[in-house]
Amino acid sequence: MMNVIGLGYIGLPTALMMASHGVEVVGTDYNRKLVDTLNAGHTTFKEDGLDDLFKDAVKAGIKFTTEYQKTDMYIVSVPTPYDKFSKKVDACYVVAAVKEVMKVCPKGATVVIESTVSPGTIDKFVRPAIKATGFKIGEDINLVHAPERIIPGNMVYELLYNNRTIGADKREIGEAVKKCYASFCRGEIVVTDIYHKEQICSADRFCKKSFCFAASKTWTRTIDQIIVTQVIII
Repeated sequence: MMNVIGLGYIGLPTALMMASHGVEVVGTDYNRKLVDTLNAGHTTFKEDGLDDLFKDAVKAGIKFTTEYQKTDMYIVSVPTPYDKFSKKVDACYVVAAVKEVMKVCPKGATVVIESTVSPGTIDKFVRPAIKATGFKIGEDINLVHAPERIIPGNMVYELLYNNRTIGADKREIGEAVKKCYASFCRGEIVVTDIYHKEQICSADRFCKKSFCFAASKTWTRTIDQIIVTQVIII
């Protein structure tokens, strides 16, 4: 069973997509009003195709609650606010969610960080938070980084067709998580380590931001089989 933590613009579509493709899913969010709305049969925001996806997931048995579940896999998809002054992503919600997961998860569980975080966040904040609970990463708990890159307005399509990269400390754990995403994802899914996954995401975000502000000279380079288009602002 999969426990998706955070039912916002990324977590909810992900939970619905997995549930509608045969994965047993429980979605968790601290916001009682949001959970009540979902349990009443209504989505909490509008997106092309989301209502139909919601109906399919409900038929498949998805559940919504404010409680964290005891299970073997978690997807943490909570907000990561961007501080425009420090120019950094605030990982406090991710760390808080991970700490809550550690209170209920059994040994051997896998925690997938799907929230978008800055390079180095996993080592600087997430690993210490897990270690502080007494869990040994790689022995008692498995850590994976697989941030989502879907864009509002085209979420359902991009969930199905975007290529993905999964970063994991152990190859076999990454492959197990890949299998879950492959239940619905028709794009290519590549497994690498967490460090390189963070670098790929950073390059990807840089490219998108740069492309929005300037048309310029481009080139491509391969990182762990992922082609990243880089843009130089002139």
